Amino acid sequence: MIFAFFQRLIRDQNGVGFVELSMVAPLLALMFLGMIDLSKVVAARVDMEQAAQRTTDYALGKRPPNGNTSYLVSEAVSASGQGSGDVTVRLILECDGVVQSNYTGTCASGAVTKRFASVAIRKTVSTGFNWRGIAAIFSGGSASYTPVTVTGDSIVRLQ
Repeated sequence: MIFAFFQRLIRDQNGVGFVELSMVAPLLALMFLGMIDLSKVVAARVDMEQAAQRTTDYALGKRPPNGNTSYLVSEAVSASGQGSGDVTVRLILECDGVVQSNYTGTCASGAVTKRFASVAIRKTVSTGFNWRGIAAIFSGGSASYTPVTVTGDSIVRLQ
């Protein structure tokens, strides 16, 4: 009688689906959280790329006079919504492919002159989950939460 009970118990399939779901549910939840966080980071990156592109487009329309980048920084701040500390605007002069230290300088006679405007905008994105903490669990350590920093950049040749 006890032997027959154990045989019936072994063959019983009731609840198997629930047990399998309970084993897979944490992984599915992590994947869902990952998709949400990744979409936030990608959206922020696209926004910063578009703001940097808008700023370099503005530099094409209104060339930087005498190496002054303040109006480009203002445009990048306006386009991105970030502070001026998160915006980097560089004006670059190249003579025959060699970057010069002075944008307003001139190249030697016969040298190929190229001038560029480069814009980079940083943004800190808060994710909803501490992914470094999860990674630290598997490595045996611990890690505090750190937001993700994304950068959008653009460069355009002015001359």
